[in-house]
Amino acid sequence: MPIEFVCKIKFAEEDEKQKNKQDGDKESLIEESCTPPVKDLAGFANSSSLHGINHIFVSGRLGIRQTLWALAFLTSLALFLYQAAKCAISYLEHPHVTSLNEEATPEMVFPAVTICNINRFRFSALTDADIYHLANLTGLPPKNKDGHKPHDLMYPAPDMQDIFNRTGHQLEEMLKSCNFSGQNCSVEDFSVVS
Repeated sequence: MPIEFVCKIKFAEEDEKQKNKQDGDKESLIEESCTPPVKDLAGFANSSSLHGINHIFVSGRLGIRQTLWALAFLTSLALFLYQAAKCAISYLEHPHVTSLNEEATPEMVFPAVTICNINRFRFSALTDADIYHLANLTGLPPKNKDGHKPHDLMYPAPDMQDIFNRTGHQLEEMLKSCNFSGQNCSVEDFSVVS
């Protein structure tokens, strides 16, 4: 539930106007924010979100710390203005011409499309023997799907081509829909690149 705070400030002029009006006549008061207006530069600096300005304008004497902050602030401001002016001048020096040539062709050649999955293998298709051999190739300690180390298991020598063909992602599973130039295309329109 949102809570709303309203602060009403009455001014002397309004008091006089209200006294002059007849009974029963209501006048709304000016609604102001609850923060009192800032009367000095130090108060403004403390309520400002401009970085560093609250360290420069403080109540009291000007000291070494305020001088260093002022120097850093002015240096940063000067460098910002220099860089902004330099970019603006560089932008305005170069002519900008946009040329658009459009050519309508009755028939377009089907483009080369590469569909590549970051995961080389489907984890659901891997057997314990596959995981054992792939772990050996990567230098990881061999474990099966459940994370247990195989004890006295003799897996056959790996056939990497078989592992890739069996556990790799199939285009039939990845290609959900295909449409080119208003005609449907399917898996048969693609070929595997190795």
